[in-house]
Amino acid sequence: MSDGQSGTPLRGIEFAPPPASFPVPPVQTEGRDLRAISTDGIAVLLSEAQADLTGQERVITSRLVRAITGRDGLQSAARFDAAYDPRCERLIIHGIRVIRGEEVRDEGRPEAFELMRREPNLERAIYDGRMTAHMVIPDLREGDIVDVSYSIVGEQPALQGAFSWFFVLQWSTRVVETVCRVITRPGVRMLIRRFGGASQPRVGDSNGRRIYTWRVRDLAPYLPESFAPPWSVGYQAVEIGMALTWGQVADIFRPMYESAVSDGSPPADLASEVAAISARVSSPAGRAVEGLRLVQRTLRYHSVAIGEGGFRPRALRTIWSTRYGDCKDASVLLTSVLRQMGLEACCALVNVGMGDDVQNSIPSPRAFNHCIVRLRLNGRDYWLDGTMSPQSGDLDNLTQARFGWALPLVEQTGLVRIQPTPLQIVRDVVERWTFPREIGQPTRLECATTHRGWRADDTRRLIENRDPEALSGFYREQLERELNSPLRPVEPLAVSDLAHTNTLTVHEVYDVERALMPVGQGGFQFLSFDDVVRPNLPFLDEGPRREPIALGAPRQVVTRREFHFAVETNFSPWDERIHGPGGLEARARFEWLDRRRGVHTVSLTVPGEVLAPSQATAYRAFLDRLANNSGVGFILRAQGGRFAPTSGHRGMAWGWIAWALIITLLAVARCAGAT
Repeated sequence: MSDGQSGTPLRGIEFAPPPASFPVPPVQTEGRDLRAISTDGIAVLLSEAQADLTGQERVITSRLVRAITGRDGLQSAARFDAAYDPRCERLIIHGIRVIRGEEVRDEGRPEAFELMRREPNLERAIYDGRMTAHMVIPDLREGDIVDVSYSIVGEQPALQGAFSWFFVLQWSTRVVETVCRVITRPGVRMLIRRFGGASQPRVGDSNGRRIYTWRVRDLAPYLPESFAPPWSVGYQAVEIGMALTWGQVADIFRPMYESAVSDGSPPADLASEVAAISARVSSPAGRAVEGLRLVQRTLRYHSVAIGEGGFRPRALRTIWSTRYGDCKDASVLLTSVLRQMGLEACCALVNVGMGDDVQNSIPSPRAFNHCIVRLRLNGRDYWLDGTMSPQSGDLDNLTQARFGWALPLVEQTGLVRIQPTPLQIVRDVVERWTFPREIGQPTRLECATTHRGWRADDTRRLIENRDPEALSGFYREQLERELNSPLRPVEPLAVSDLAHTNTLTVHEVYDVERALMPVGQGGFQFLSFDDVVRPNLPFLDEGPRREPIALGAPRQVVTRREFHFAVETNFSPWDERIHGPGGLEARARFEWLDRRRGVHTVSLTVPGEVLAPSQATAYRAFLDRLANNSGVGFILRAQGGRFAPTSGHRGMAWGWIAWALIITLLAVARCAGAT
């Protein structure tokens, strides 16, 4: 501890009073209607956290005080869990007190605790070795107050003392008081970034220490909005860290990675595989892609982030001999492979969720959660991810890692912008509907879905991991749900894969039993399904918008429906061009090729990943217009058991039918989203 008394260790846990810099006065509740501020039977009276950076060891102290206002709160209040890394941290329990009227008892006894190794990311093959101290507080009743305080002492040595901390001041439930403090030496310069209108700290010096304090009371709860990007923080929160540069952050990691890459001479069998690629492929770009596939094909993802393993990669020889590893290990292996080919490559740190916002973060080793490789070739940067499944495409068509900004681990570096991928059509659907002459006969549907770029990679993985019969069933059942009709396969599912351009097409041919449904007097109705709006764009709740709107990766999608009628048919053609905020653009049109063939085409262009909150109203208007035009419906007349020509007959307007159809689909989509 930086100050305070030493305690009694027991099975990796210590018990001691709180640090002198962290007073624990009683929490006052007089005059408060605790039920009025409670959620699920719990009223949070105090959330307090402190980071003390002034001692020989870093000390993070926390205190949480909650009142039990209903039976539903008993279960959550009775459970105590604290996680720590036993290789570099110690857990010190200061008190687990139960206050019942005038009676106060401390249940924080050594025999009450169990130590467990709980791997929260076990299903993702990630092991971090953290321990959880767990106990169940006995004999809790409604009206009790539970006051818990503890410290985690120590820090990850691989980060060389660099400190950064993100803490929340405004929670999703009401908290009477939230206090956060950071204690440093006066000469240590700190950088502060505030979110959601958080105030500046109160700063004071005392006994050779500088104390930054944030204190808020009775803030209204904040519920994050749906479809906000991962980096959006609309609630009051603070990021604080030591004043480092991105170059200094790179200096922390570069020696670890370079020593792993240059772990003696490369293993002989690895060098042989690299030499075989170089002999088989003449161009540097081709060699780079084959080297990437070698790593992707060889390495099985498995992360052992125990101790420094969460930040330090393993040595090249260990990675190659075990044939498994995480993103750090994959990047070390790929960097070595590319350098053996005479190419310029280095490991680079990225954040998979922060996107462009990384540039606004306080420079810190904890600003990143993934590692890729930067390849420099012919004056251009390529960003390669060795943890992906083997990717198709030459170097120009390969789906590159796109995370906004990267920190290459080279000397005198800073953040580097990862240039956005050129906009491309990632999904192109062509449906050919051939309608029968006789009533009751099925309609033939031929469907060709072409995937490009990352969509092709995803579809290829789906196909590779299912047997042909299960794959055919998967596609058929998915389409049956969309069409609300049984389908009978006419031809086997077929896949054509142009690996060089990373383009994959799935071909399906079915007889659709209920493509035309009886309606009115002698009419049969066709309604297409929406495969443009609902799968590609989020539907927002009504009302003011506070947070940005995440639209996903920039892309274009196109659906073309060709209708082949057995008789001459007469509907009005139409063409609707729709423009939205942020460059969103769509076009929906129907045109006749001749009296029996018509084409309905819908295209959507999403040029950016995010819209500003102020664009929500315009976005909803764009979405409504597109939804009203993205599907198509019509009615065919029947006479004498056969479909009759509609040429020269006054029928229902095409646009009105499409509007009625999509209003229904829109309602269904919104209901589905609500569940």
